Amino acid sequence: MTASPHPPQPSTSTVTAIPGKSAGSGGKRRDYLHEDRTAHFLDRRLWGRFIGLAAGHRWLAVASFILLMIAEFLPLLQPALFRRMIDGPIQQGRTDGLWVYIGAFFLIVVATGVLEYLKAIASQNLGLRIIHKLRLEVYRRLQHFRMDFFHRTPVGRLMTRLGNDIDSLNSMFTEGLIELLGALLMIGMAVVFMLYMDWRLALASLAVLPFMVFATSVFRVKVRKVNVEIRKWLAQLNSTMQESLAGIHVVQVFGKEKSQFEEFDRVNKQVRQGWLRNVKYYALFFPGISGLTELALAALYFFGGYLFLRDEVSLGTLVALSWYTGMFFRPLRELSDKITTLQTAMAAGERVFTLYDTEASLPSGDKEKSLSRLRVDFEHVHFEYEKGQPVLVDVSFTVSEGESVAIVGATGSGKSTVLGLLNKFYLPNSGRVLLNGIPVQEYKEAALRSDMGFIPQDVYLFAESVAFNVALSPDFDLQRVEEVCRHVHAHGFISDMKEGYATRLRERGENLSAGQRQLLAFARALYHKPRLLLLDEATSSVDTQTEGLVQDALGRILQETTSIIVAHRLSTIQNADKILVMHRGQIREAGTHAELLKQEGIYWKLYQIQSFE
Repeated sequence: MTASPHPPQPSTSTVTAIPGKSAGSGGKRRDYLHEDRTAHFLDRRLWGRFIGLAAGHRWLAVASFILLMIAEFLPLLQPALFRRMIDGPIQQGRTDGLWVYIGAFFLIVVATGVLEYLKAIASQNLGLRIIHKLRLEVYRRLQHFRMDFFHRTPVGRLMTRLGNDIDSLNSMFTEGLIELLGALLMIGMAVVFMLYMDWRLALASLAVLPFMVFATSVFRVKVRKVNVEIRKWLAQLNSTMQESLAGIHVVQVFGKEKSQFEEFDRVNKQVRQGWLRNVKYYALFFPGISGLTELALAALYFFGGYLFLRDEVSLGTLVALSWYTGMFFRPLRELSDKITTLQTAMAAGERVFTLYDTEASLPSGDKEKSLSRLRVDFEHVHFEYEKGQPVLVDVSFTVSEGESVAIVGATGSGKSTVLGLLNKFYLPNSGRVLLNGIPVQEYKEAALRSDMGFIPQDVYLFAESVAFNVALSPDFDLQRVEEVCRHVHAHGFISDMKEGYATRLRERGENLSAGQRQLLAFARALYHKPRLLLLDEATSSVDTQTEGLVQDALGRILQETTSIIVAHRLSTIQNADKILVMHRGQIREAGTHAELLKQEGIYWKLYQIQSFE
């Protein structure tokens, strides 16, 4: 029985989601990733981070930008070319000069197509490289977060950030950002060409621009808000679905299918309503923008026709300006959609960076592996998960090399917390946890844990081969795997499997019994030849059929390694060199099995209860 199987981190730790902002004060517990800062489109801080991601691929970014500029500029030569053709050979009734313009037009079309292809390859390559690196960096940080982070953060919320949110950033870098820059370049250059050809007609066609800017601004704000809500509800939907399916056996046993379905339906409705609001905004915006575009063309044709009749503008100029007007308004219509896509990506980016910036790692030391004689010391250790609620109070004990020390006590007495501190999952509020005379926080995590083997109560097995699950690596030594499996009596049931050590297990080892999973956990711990073995209720869920095998395997392990055993079944630790009895976070009794029975204290009562059972 564990004291606190999945406890929260002490309230004294800092949870920083966004640089420069405090996660909380007064020792009050707050969940990680609970609040996200709303990202604005012109958020310089966020854009700075996006640019920073591209800094490592600057030459690819520069190449993409140059290709983009040329690819957007070449089509602007086509209206000017048509203007010259209409006002020249066509107006003069000559056909001999038409082929030059047709050939030039064809070359521009081909060159633009080639540049668009190269731009797409370069921009996609840039975006995919950035997202590849970002996903690796976020995942690398997650691997070093303290256990408290994972105990408090729903898996569905993490999966949304690592999956959906990073995919949104992928769309931004590979398509959205380049397309936005292209649209802005086209709009800017089209205005320059229009004003250069005839400023009067240019202003006539651009008269509706203020109305379009206003409509776009309102649309962008509305859509940004609804997209933030949609992402919030999607994260909750994923979290609800993951938790419900992960605990489906509990849901079914207690008949909670209806309540779980109602909760899922409630969140799902919120997602649907959010998307409906999003669709309504689009349904209003795009017809409105299309209508304003038609008005702009009408103004150009009416005023241009008037000036043409007065011989103040040529037919070629009128045709070219109508073409430029289309070049201006077409990307402008798309611009709001691009900005909305980027706004969604920025909201996703804010969420990803919030995860990346979360300070949930314990301090990493610089001490390498110690080759001295193994010794574990707890010196006046005090620990709290939440302020004012002590879990360990002035705990002191020593484990020398070759010793087996067992820790027993009632549920909630702090037994498993001792192992968590020794594994550096948490740090004590006061006192010291020492390995070979050095505080655990001064060790590098890899160096500290390389000497340890850990066997938890709930054995996690991957959907991989038996051999992989023992070695936890695809590069396993099959001879060593078989050796440790024989040692812990697991070889027998593995040999009975169709493919032996190559048999692929189901998720979490569902095709094995609890005892078989436990034997594999013993083999896994021994595979790496640990000097210190930690067992957390390692025999509490073993079935009767394999209990004898597990007991014998445990006896062998205790004879060969230094070990600390958190145990509920007193029969498994009677041969331990020392037994510590914990009660309400304190060590109340210590001694061998025989010595503790003579005291007729807490241990004696526990033994009497289990003997009676």
